[in-house]
Amino acid sequence: MDEKMLLQFAVGVGEILLRSGAETYRVEDTVERILSVKEGALPEAFVTPSGFFASVQGEVSGVTTRFVRVTDRSTNLERIVRANALSRHFVEGKLTIEEGFLELEKINASTPFANWLVVLSTGLLCLTFTVLFGGNISDAISAFAVGILLGIFQRLAGMRGLASFLTNLLGGILVAILTLFFLSLGLGQHYELTIIGSIMPLVPGMAITTAVRDIMSGDFLSGTSRIAEAVITASAIAAGVGIVLSAFSMVGRVA
Repeated sequence: MDEKMLLQFAVGVGEILLRSGAETYRVEDTVERILSVKEGALPEAFVTPSGFFASVQGEVSGVTTRFVRVTDRSTNLERIVRANALSRHFVEGKLTIEEGFLELEKINASTPFANWLVVLSTGLLCLTFTVLFGGNISDAISAFAVGILLGIFQRLAGMRGLASFLTNLLGGILVAILTLFFLSLGLGQHYELTIIGSIMPLVPGMAITTAVRDIMSGDFLSGTSRIAEAVITASAIAAGVGIVLSAFSMVGRVA
């Protein structure tokens, strides 16, 4: 088996995992297991949230190394599951490397959920969390409306390639303004519960969980960088909400 082709396949699987929000140790383990299929490959992988190195030992060509830079990351558990299944089947010998590349192309070409479904799910998520935090029916309806509009904003921001920090800052501002607007219309009674429930789609819960798992696995560099990213995201959300509430408090519109 050609080690360069094997390395290209392993890097392709690892890139999908990293872009989809997988833990650092999972990406490293997957890449090294795929490369270990070739006897005497001496595989090595070093992964960070923004990219990774992978190398393999060839009988004639010596050590071949590839570096992949990952700038856009999201959470896509479906792709993680499919990439994990692909790597397992390949390592177990159930797939040839040619079949593996074909499956890799299918995973890369897979389309995300429809925009209307994502927006609707965002609204339902906001509604559910508002009720969970103690809001009443009126608060939940307000949170659902805010969530729908927030979901539309997130999709538009993603299509425009807006920076993550700016997206979360503007998202926090949008949530606070819409909540107070609906409150002025008589929809919702506890604006603080509605705001807390409505910012949940922005909260970096997955990033924090992944960071903790990385640190527990000994990947302190990746874990620390992910925690820093989560703190910056949370700060942007809090700043957005705080700006609006402070402004409305100054004019006496919020008690």
